[in-house]
Amino acid sequence: MIINTKNMHLLKKRKGFTLIELMIVVAIIGIIAAIGYPSYTSYLKKAGRSEASALLLEVMEKQEQWYRQNLSYTADLAELGYPATLETDSARHIINEMKACDGSTLRRCVIVTASAQGKQAGDVALTLNSKGAKTNWE
Repeated sequence: MIINTKNMHLLKKRKGFTLIELMIVVAIIGIIAAIGYPSYTSYLKKAGRSEASALLLEVMEKQEQWYRQNLSYTADLAELGYPATLETDSARHIINEMKACDGSTLRRCVIVTASAQGKQAGDVALTLNSKGAKTNWE
């Protein structure tokens, strides 16, 4: 086989990636994804809890205003000016329960609960009572 100098020049001009180079890039992307995805999902879970805790604090503030006017707490979101179903902006939590604290009445103590739903389903519920006790706030 005779190698022509013109052909040799054309071989040197070819540019591109080899299969080995592409496989190395794919492996690196896979490693980064394997490390990054769990961190990302953990971040989203914490963000959802933060959003729910802010909503619980807002509802409890309204409860305290209601208490100052009526000398009792309420178990009805509508009385506080909210719709019957109150969920966070990301729809990861819903305020679904307002009731008297254990062994008490609504005149003395109320507990508000935010339950996880949607993409946050399976997470624990967050609670806040009128005495300031918080449950599952990390």
